[in-house]
Amino acid sequence: MLVTVEGIVLGKRDIGENNCFLDILTNEYGVIEAIAHGLKKAGSKNISSTGLFSYSTFCLNKTNLRYTLNSSEPKYSFFGLSSDIKKFSLAIYFADIIKYTSAAEQSGEDILRFLAVTLYQMEKENADLALIKAVFELRIISMLGFMPDLRACRICGEYEREKMFFSDDENDLVCGECAEEVSDKLTELSSVLLHTMRYAVYSPVNKVYGFTLNGKVKADFSDFAEKYILKQLGRDFKTLDYYKKTEENFYE
Repeated sequence: MLVTVEGIVLGKRDIGENNCFLDILTNEYGVIEAIAHGLKKAGSKNISSTGLFSYSTFCLNKTNLRYTLNSSEPKYSFFGLSSDIKKFSLAIYFADIIKYTSAAEQSGEDILRFLAVTLYQMEKENADLALIKAVFELRIISMLGFMPDLRACRICGEYEREKMFFSDDENDLVCGECAEEVSDKLTELSSVLLHTMRYAVYSPVNKVYGFTLNGKVKADFSDFAEKYILKQLGRDFKTLDYYKKTEENFYE
């Protein structure tokens, strides 16, 4: 059966001299593995649309859960990321998260759109990678079903008080007035940090990167988002460790 899907190439592995396996985040089937015959041959018709982080339309032969690339047409290439080691390594980390969490044959349309928006932001000349990383981590884990409840204090329902805390045990908010009533491990949030977290989780995808942060608030946001996603997924990523090795003057 022939199927046509839009997708972004998240990974590419050689098979012998001329063939490759492609990991593709698709709009209909989540992350799939497709074999591309003859892709490494000179003059391959699919080479321009199957590079890492290429956003393309793919025509695939589907047999049960096995896919073979028939043809492809490029829609947009995020090739510029490969010229910057920090941007490229961060994109690889994002791809690892998606590949690890994507269930086969489940729609990946929302995640595909979010990744495309994220990569587009990263390609900008003055992209704030620290902020992009934090927003991506908090938003993607929320999309995967681990959304923190940032609406209001779970005890009294207050949206905001002078002091607000995040419960590391229940992944929700407790205000300063109610903090003594719970035995949770609590992390105090500044009003700016809480507003930032709410924006990253609840805003429309096309506006999720529409703000800036500096200094301690950005550092706190980045620290929270990274710890939160790693805790929810219960694992570390070697690609994250590699990305961190490329960091220099990260919060300047």
